[in-house]
Amino acid sequence: MKLLKIDHVGIVVRDLQEALATYERNFGLKADPSRGGEIPALGIRNAFVPVGESDLEFIQPITDQGPVAEFARQRGEGQFLLSLAVDDLEAAVQHLRALGCRVSDPNNGIAFVSPRSTFGVNLQLIQRG
Repeated sequence: MKLLKIDHVGIVVRDLQEALATYERNFGLKADPSRGGEIPALGIRNAFVPVGESDLEFIQPITDQGPVAEFARQRGEGQFLLSLAVDDLEAAVQHLRALGCRVSDPNNGIAFVSPRSTFGVNLQLIQRG
């Protein structure tokens, strides 16, 4: 397993446009208009803001169901997940499982490591391209 970089940090917000405007005003960061949007199957609307080789992903729940809505209900706004890019997702999952970590099955290039194995961090592994 080779970790390549921090791919993105997911941040749950109540109002996506307000969050984007605040980060642009305060930090000069602008959303990439070619990425993000509404994803009804996940119950979210999102936008990606490039920061160097990584991104901030702002995520607004648009339904009362799903992990993002649940997070917002329980914790309010804030950091939701840390996504690490890996060179081989299948190998990364097998490696972590061999060490005793709880890891979801890969799905569409993504797997989640249980917060019980990461000191409370909602950790996502992602393989791009």
